[in-house]
Amino acid sequence: MNKNLPFLFLSCLLVLVACEDEPKHDNTFFGGQVVNPVEDYITIAKDDKILDTVYLDEENNFSYDFPEKHHGLFTFKHAPESQLFYIEKGDSLMVRVNTVEFDESIMYSAEGSGKNNFLMEMYLLNEKNNDLIFSYYKIKPEEFAKKTDSIKKIRDERLATLEDKYDFSDEFIELAHKTIDYEFYDLRERYSFLVNKYLKDYRNEFPEDFFDYRKKVNFNDKELQSHYIYQRFLDNYLKNRSIEYCINNKANRDCFSLNNVNNLERRLKIADSIFTLAQLKYRFIGRFGRKEIIYSENKAQIDSTVELLKQFNLPKDLYTELTNLAEIQQAYFVGNSVADKKILNSKLDKIEIGDIIKRPTIIFTWSVYSTTHHKLQHKIVNELRNRYPEIDFIGMNLDQGEPTIWLKAIENYGYNTNFEYQIRDRGIKNSYFRNYLNRTFFINRDSKITYGQVQLDSPDLEQKILEFLNQ
Repeated sequence: MNKNLPFLFLSCLLVLVACEDEPKHDNTFFGGQVVNPVEDYITIAKDDKILDTVYLDEENNFSYDFPEKHHGLFTFKHAPESQLFYIEKGDSLMVRVNTVEFDESIMYSAEGSGKNNFLMEMYLLNEKNNDLIFSYYKIKPEEFAKKTDSIKKIRDERLATLEDKYDFSDEFIELAHKTIDYEFYDLRERYSFLVNKYLKDYRNEFPEDFFDYRKKVNFNDKELQSHYIYQRFLDNYLKNRSIEYCINNKANRDCFSLNNVNNLERRLKIADSIFTLAQLKYRFIGRFGRKEIIYSENKAQIDSTVELLKQFNLPKDLYTELTNLAEIQQAYFVGNSVADKKILNSKLDKIEIGDIIKRPTIIFTWSVYSTTHHKLQHKIVNELRNRYPEIDFIGMNLDQGEPTIWLKAIENYGYNTNFEYQIRDRGIKNSYFRNYLNRTFFINRDSKITYGQVQLDSPDLEQKILEFLNQ
């Protein structure tokens, strides 16, 4: 992330003050420019449903007039990136974005910019919370509580300052407060996970009111259902509820194996019990169901999962997707060969996996549509290559049929083309393969899978690598 970002952000806000104070117009407009576009259009969506496709002109500009009834949170997407924005009647919102550093480059101007620059500021600060959590999770719960209280206070004060300056609507102020609140809740959920997993001595030191926020959470907030921080909080909350049940009931020995079939089953059942909004319920049930399937190691586990999913009265298309995925997963059980799986190299030559397996190999999967993840994955892999030169670490891009975007990402992020490949001609929709994101497959010299249940950020990864080398 650009170290000058805070200065640039504040500078931009100062420049845009005058624009925000202009009188409102009757029409509602969203426009802007995409620098270094990958495609010739953007899409605009609300609650995961695409409203319209808007094409770029010769200078990569776009414009869109919103129907009068539309207001609130929306998503604009320019593949492979996307970001939320907020618009109200009379706004004439402008955005400029560079695809090379998508989130960091976004700047809003004109009417509505104050609201959106604030939300963007909160988003970028929230992204930094990963570093914050790992810096502070070893402090005692009482100290961490004070730290999160302080962060929330700073965010609230920032909002109050901008509220006075821009005269935000009551509707937006409510949304902004929710954004701050759920960041606060999520920090505590993530801290709780790390304490329960790594610092057992602290488990009984949580202040009595540490989790009081759980009593006032709205698990079915229609306005927030597509908001990144709300979804992240819900995901971490469900994870912790499952782990807490496991610890309290001694359900199995490894309560913290998040991809364990038992853990995923518990999350499935909790999600079914707390969500009434169909979009939220099926998003999480679908997510956990997919994970349970792709981490199944044998047919018995697959069959058990499919039987469980029948209990949730899923929409027909989602149930069909999950049962189709169950069929696909059977090709990736331990012991199966992947030698004949078709791939492209960075020169776009059509080859098979067996052509590149010369020695012990670890294949990690990634997509250009998950920028944060693939940057972290490649950082980890570069370190592993130095420590284990006797292993080939291969990046396998899952964006089948999109070689241009894949090669552009390799160029933009400086990935080594000698170790990058993309799947091809599998006869299966991309949506299925993207369920295998962030997976690793340990492949022996005979191109057979010897292990496929660990992720690159798993704490036991290197133990599994050493076991792999000693086979």
